[in-house]
Amino acid sequence: MNNKQQNINNMQFNEKKQGIIAGISLVIMAISAGFAFGFAHNKLVTDSAENTLQNLISGKSLFYSELAGWSIIFITDLIVAISLYYFFHSISRTISLLTACIRIVYTLFLGIAIVQLFKIVPLLSIQNPDISELVYYLHRFEKRWSVGLIIFGLHLVGLGYLSVKSKTVPRLLGYLLYFGGFGYTLLHGARQLNLFGEPVLESAENILAMPMALSEILFAFWLIYNGLRKSTSKMNTDK
Repeated sequence: MNNKQQNINNMQFNEKKQGIIAGISLVIMAISAGFAFGFAHNKLVTDSAENTLQNLISGKSLFYSELAGWSIIFITDLIVAISLYYFFHSISRTISLLTACIRIVYTLFLGIAIVQLFKIVPLLSIQNPDISELVYYLHRFEKRWSVGLIIFGLHLVGLGYLSVKSKTVPRLLGYLLYFGGFGYTLLHGARQLNLFGEPVLESAENILAMPMALSEILFAFWLIYNGLRKSTSKMNTDK
């Protein structure tokens, strides 16, 4: 094997390793999101501010666990942004870098949103906490995360483009990422512009939430499968 072919093989091997890192991080993120938002947040936060406050006070450990979950999501989002850049950079360095930067910007919005939840912690130790302050922080959390998800949708569109252009990623995954990306951006864009009304948007979100999330989850499992398959092949070749 000549040096040129060896360099190509090494580059491909390193790209697959980055794919494994991204895939595992996405799975960890999905599990953390399922717990932090799907379980803990939805259990603690209700339509009643008074009930929400009581839930947070009586369920401090669950709320702290939720905060830990969000922190894991924040960290893994940054890891995914960097890993996917290296995974796709041979297809288009410019688009790959732009896509990674978009995810980092989204992660910054997510971080700002998470900070709003941390600001609730001191309220739980006060004798008679101000409920309006609790509502204020929860509203800011939802608002900033929703704005971030508009940006996140653009990131998925970028991944969809890179996946379709790739010779290794199944085209179906690329189109699913397109679907998820446009779904997030349009849905949360409409929410920020107060279009259609919240009941309509909530119904649309309930219908689209699973397929939108599924696009990235399937992509994560494919990254792990593809990386392990290629990595095993490379190791066997080197023996």
